[in-house]
Amino acid sequence: MSEDSIISLQNVNKWFGDFHVLKDVDLEVKKKERIVVCGPSGSGKSTMIRCINRLEAHQKGHIVVHGTKLTNDLKNIDIIRKNVGMVFQQFNLFPHLSVIDNISLAPIWVKKMPKKEAEEIAMNYLEKV
Repeated sequence: MSEDSIISLQNVNKWFGDFHVLKDVDLEVKKKERIVVCGPSGSGKSTMIRCINRLEAHQKGHIVVHGTKLTNDLKNIDIIRKNVGMVFQQFNLFPHLSVIDNISLAPIWVKKMPKKEAEEIAMNYLEKV
């Protein structure tokens, strides 16, 4: 993993029973880099992303996120989840909240960020879209 990497997967493997869904996956994402993960249905895209956020455990290989190695250590998992966001394929906003409230909810609850600061950051992201 290079010094400017934020996510590194090395020889990552994941099985669901006999089905080998991730086979020796190598990936490096550098700071401020944006990537797209695309492929046909069932090719392992969501599984790989779920492994990065430790919603799924990988069985072989190494995953490092922002200098923290993903293992079964719950402390490491909590550190990762505070810094890695994920939008699910069937994402749903909370219907009783505005868009800005939906976006600022996680920083307020997970990072204990003041509401005003979270809303300012959310607006900054919305203006870029």
